[in-house]
Amino acid sequence: MHESNRLGKGFVPVDLRPTSNYLHPRKYSSNITLNGGLIFLAVICLLLIVVGVIVSLLVTGRKLHKISSECLEAACPESWIGFQRKCFYFSEDIKNWTFSQRFCDSHGADLVQVETIQELNFLLRYKGPYDHWIGLSREQGQPWKWINGTEWTSCFPIRGGGECAYLNDKGASSARHYTERKWICSRPDTYAQTQRQSSF
Repeated sequence: MHESNRLGKGFVPVDLRPTSNYLHPRKYSSNITLNGGLIFLAVICLLLIVVGVIVSLLVTGRKLHKISSECLEAACPESWIGFQRKCFYFSEDIKNWTFSQRFCDSHGADLVQVETIQELNFLLRYKGPYDHWIGLSREQGQPWKWINGTEWTSCFPIRGGGECAYLNDKGASSARHYTERKWICSRPDTYAQTQRQSSF
């Protein structure tokens, strides 16, 4: 009997021989390995980029935090007034010149040393109607000297015959060290102190 008659009508013979489009197992597995390697490298590169971005953000954040904390830090202590890179304290109490200097020293300051006419005008404006001790004194028969030992340069007149100077409504005058007055302390502000420390 003919082969097609034995299998029945409608049978379509199928060619089971390999064609050129068939993927050989070895070739197919090498394609998978190559693609998997490229994906792995892409993932590694992406992770490195993400880590780099995170690290740079952390470093930048620290720098910004440092800058912002420096900006927010007060240049002068509370109840002190800043002017020309100095901090000034105008007392409410009334004491003698020696006590006044000790008070200033206990706060890392000295009785004020007036260095410019602008500074003198600032002090006269802020001190109000009261007399305030400043850091200028003299021994009998000796020139006026500031607390730090430098000689007074006569940039403004000092009236009176005392050995310690103070500011009044007219400018500077002098009195005996035991008389009691308000006082003015001064010290460099935070920025000026930082600059001074970094220069050493």
